[in-house]
Amino acid sequence: MSIKTFWIILIKILGLILILQAVSIIPEWISSIYFIYENEDNKDLLILIFCILLVLFIFYLISRFFLFKANWIIDKLKLDKGFENNTIELNSSQNKIISIAIIVIGGYMLIQNVPILLQQFFMFFQDKTLFKDYPKSGWIIFYFCKAVIGYLLMTNSFRIAKFIEKES
Repeated sequence: MSIKTFWIILIKILGLILILQAVSIIPEWISSIYFIYENEDNKDLLILIFCILLVLFIFYLISRFFLFKANWIIDKLKLDKGFENNTIELNSSQNKIISIAIIVIGGYMLIQNVPILLQQFFMFFQDKTLFKDYPKSGWIIFYFCKAVIGYLLMTNSFRIAKFIEKES
């Protein structure tokens, strides 16, 4: 494997981790918007929405560059220059390594969210209220969705890796 291929793999993995973190932040932003909306502070609401949209756009650009324009990043930052050897001894293809990284990220998401989801379910059943009346029902849905996304990442890692490679 060449040094450039190594950097491409590493940058794409970082892009996937960035997307994972962005997915975790979005519900917090939505709850902040709702809190300010309930307080009827329209000026702060507009500023917050503008800032959130700006940050989401920046997240989108960075993750798009990391996943689909890794060669451009390597060329601009000259990451493949200055090495004595031009190859690294790995017997796996780029697609397999990215698939393994997607499996690890999906497993991390699943392992991270299943205990929290079970804790929220336990608290819900102790409260003995209807799901729509339970104050943390949105968080139960959020943790469930993250656990499902983690599972889907683990089971469809090769398809996602092929998509990333095809778009590059």
